[in-house]
Amino acid sequence: MLEVAQYRLPSTIELKQGWAEELPYSDYTFNTVVSCNMFHYIRRPHAALDEMIRVLRPNGTLVITDWCDDYLACKMYDWYLRCFDRSHFRTYGVRQCRRLLKAADARDITIDKYKITWLWGLMTAIAHKSADAQLSLENVDTSPIQSAE
Repeated sequence: MLEVAQYRLPSTIELKQGWAEELPYSDYTFNTVVSCNMFHYIRRPHAALDEMIRVLRPNGTLVITDWCDDYLACKMYDWYLRCFDRSHFRTYGVRQCRRLLKAADARDITIDKYKITWLWGLMTAIAHKSADAQLSLENVDTSPIQSAE
């Protein structure tokens, strides 16, 4: 996937492979971190969220879109995948997602759930890193980002 993405992107964009629980970037690197349809694979969600918040700049935005366990079909599919697909870990509902984000010290959390089909639903959580993190930004490069994942 990285090879396909790199082929489609300008050569100035650097892609890196890494685990959500150990992001290969320095503190305060990004204005925005996006996780799309992959959070249900993460075995250590607290560690992953801590990392996502760590690499955000103060007031940075975290966006997570994933399956929503509040919908019956997603709940049933989650149960099925837990039994038969070792790569799947679990899906979360809105309340669980909010709890995880609060534990990661995310601020201004909004979560919307919505149906994709009559059977399937997703949720999108948007949260921000505290502005207080600016206190430790004295030696951080704040120039525009030239890498993406």
